[in-house]
Formats: sequence, C-alpha cells, structure tokens
Amino acid sequence: MNKNKNDFEHLNSDSRALWDFEAQDFPLPDGGGMGRLQRFDFNNVLRLYRSEFRVQRDCVIDTSAGESELPNLLCSVLLLSGEMLLETPDGKQYKITPQSGIVYRVRDNGTRFLMKGGQTLRHIGVAGKISGLHKQLGETLPGALACFSSFPESGVVSRKVPVNTRLRRLLAYVFSPGACASDPLQEIALEGVSMSILAEMARTILAGDTECEERASLWGEQIFDNLTAYIRCNLDAPLKAEDLCQRFGIPRRQLSQLFLVSAQCTPREFLRRERLERARELIEQESVPVKLVAAAVGYSHVSNFSKAYRDYFGETPGHTLRMSAINTTTDE
Repeated sequence: MNKNKNDFEHLNSDSRALWDFEAQDFPLPDGGGMGRLQRFDFNNVLRLYRSEFRVQRDCVIDTSAGESELPNLLCSVLLLSGEMLLETPDGKQYKITPQSGIVYRVRDNGTRFLMKGGQTLRHIGVAGKISGLHKQLGETLPGALACFSSFPESGVVSRKVPVNTRLRRLLAYVFSPGACASDPLQEIALEGVSMSILAEMARTILAGDTECEERASLWGEQIFDNLTAYIRCNLDAPLKAEDLCQRFGIPRRQLSQLFLVSAQCTPREFLRRERLERARELIEQESVPVKLVAAAVGYSHVSNFSKAYRDYFGETPGHTLRMSAINTTTDE
C-alpha cells in the first residue's frame, strides 16, 4: 500500500506540456494558478486522488492514462468546494459541484476538466477496477449499476451522483488535517474511507433507480422551488421545519418527502448545506470577516459555525479567508 510513482496519470495544458505530479505544488496551464495533487494506490485494486486547484484564470486540464488499464477502471469525480465541467471523450459535458458528482467509465483517453477562474477547487477522485466490483457484487451487477458492465458505442458510461450527508462526511475527512498528515496509519484509514466512498456512491446510484424518479414527477415542483427560494433568502433567520410547513401549508411528512425526492436530503440537511455554501461565497468572493459571516448565515455562535464549516469543507473558515487574501494579492 504505497503511493505509486509510475506514469499512470498526467495532466497537460492545451499545449500538451507534461507535468510531474510527484511534486507537491505545480502550475496550472497558461498561468491559470497553482495546484496540488496526491495519489494513493491500495492493493492494486483501489486508487484515491486528493487534489486542490487554486484557479485564478479559466483553465483546461487534460487527463490521460495507460490505454490497457483505462477501460478497466470505474472512476469518479467529487468536489468539496468549487465547480467545474467534466468533458468525456464523446464530447458530453457534466457540471460537477459539491452537491453533485459523477461516476464514469471510459474506453479511450480524452477526458478533460474545465475550470473557471477565481475559485479554489477541492477534488476527490476514487477509482477502482471494474473486476473488483464484480468480485464483490457478482458477475451481473445489480440494478442501475449494470450499465457499467460494458461499453456502448460511444465508449462512455456515466451516472450523476447526488452528494448526500454520509458521502459529504467521507469527503470532508479526506481533507481533514489528520488525514493529510504523513502517517502510514492514516494511509490505512484513507484506504477504508476510499472503499466507503465507492460503496456509498454505488448505494446512491442503486437507490436512485426509477422509483424515486417516477415519484418526483408527482410532486409539486413549484412548491419545492418556492420553499428553496424562501430558505435561500432567509439564511440568517432561525428557520424551523414547523415554520416552513405553516408558511407553505404542507404537513411535516410531506415536507420531508419533498426534500428527499427533489434534493436527496432532509430539510435540515438542505438548510445546513445552503448556509455553509453561502458562507464560503462570502469569505472567498467578498472577504467578509468570519464573525460577520456566521451571523449572516444564521449562526449565533462563531464556534458552532467554525465547527460546522470545518466538518463540511475539511478546513476552517479562517483558512479559507487567508487563502482568499493570498489569491487576491496574487491577482493584483
């Protein structure tokens, strides 16, 4: 269980300049910023990527892998912060956000990351051999996972994955200070977390089969849109489920089911996510002091806000603020 030093993956600029990712820090293409990437191999069947991109200008990164190994990998892209587009070799693009990741399998090289400037992306990727999935789940993969067993004519198979609370906790752990320490025991822990991430994504894909999709069409999308718009406009208020039910005239059970079907989370989890995502925007884009940010998103105690923020993003709000100041200085 060691970090692999072969040439499995390289990221190239549009001028095809080869990068050495064994270095801790590296420049993004065309003066786009700086990045850091670590890769861990576990028992030759599971792989973890942990990377951070401090993107100052729009940037395109190409990925490449060994032609014999690539078709046998089930890959994923997940984000703790930032947004980007994943473009697969068939030309299709998928928006990746902290709320929505992707699991995919490609036959050929040509996958690209398209990143907008002015943001910090924290990326986690878990890749496993498709044979390992068959070994655990059987020769015929169950339910919605069956599509990954073979390639269509396009040579690309993909499924979007909503990031639920359990998956979010696992992703945050990957970037926690303890997990980032150089410690063989932490590598053992990261192996377990990587397996849990892969299992949670598979479970989410299976749970997202046709039943929930059919039920979602029966719910009032307008009610849900009104609910979420109201929440986003009142993040500083002490919002409670009972108050939402009374305002929109729906019972508690219907409120819970509406969020479960439409957002794959509970109302409480949705509120927490929106508050913390808004907090990061205020810190990164406007450099608002942490105490003011906490109040602006409904936290009366800075300590509670800091803990929630660290649990969600894997870093403290103070760290985000310091990085924002550094990036602003660099831009100038």
